[in-house]
Amino acid sequence: MREFDIVVRTQDGTYNPIDRGIIDDPEMTRKGVEYFDMMSDGTVVLLYHITGDAAKLESLLDAEESALSYDVFEIEDDGLRAHVHLTPDTMVTALIMLKNEYDLIINPPLTIDEDGGLHMSVAGDPDKIRKAAMNRPGSIDIQLEEAENGDVDMVDITTLLTDRQQEVLEVAMEQGYYEIPRQATNEDIAADMDCSTSTVGEHLRKIESRLISEIGPA
Repeated sequence: MREFDIVVRTQDGTYNPIDRGIIDDPEMTRKGVEYFDMMSDGTVVLLYHITGDAAKLESLLDAEESALSYDVFEIEDDGLRAHVHLTPDTMVTALIMLKNEYDLIINPPLTIDEDGGLHMSVAGDPDKIRKAAMNRPGSIDIQLEEAENGDVDMVDITTLLTDRQQEVLEVAMEQGYYEIPRQATNEDIAADMDCSTSTVGEHLRKIESRLISEIGPA
């Protein structure tokens, strides 16, 4: 597995319908995307990092028909975060589908430069990364270069869990417990596994604690 630094560019610097409004406002700037994913119904969720006025951003999102829902909040000394749920969007959806089809790992955050270039670190099989770049939508350009750190050592972190914890995690993932917004509750998982809600809650807390302690900052 190798890691590559990739820059994605579009002709007008936009990747979804919201971008145009942000670009046109001189008081707002896109700093990056901290999370993005496609839901089972084809809709898309994004977590934007933006600088500017929160009220203006909310007004823009209110007027944008493609924004199904949103939540804007301020981070002290670090601008705004906007969690946005969008209707299926050709550009973002295409990128996510390429990621899924070619088993790629995109390491957040994704930063956006002054020219609208979307910078990301992508890990995966080199041939698959190149094929994904070749099969990109025709409206975008991709610059691809190998990252300085080269090889990426991948560890199956689920091996850190007990067999029962792995079962609980698998059911939680299948039911959408970790989707945004969450698609399942502790009760749903408990019903599937024929155990108590409190037992599921205890397992999930231990799973999250174990995995976060492993992958978090040293």
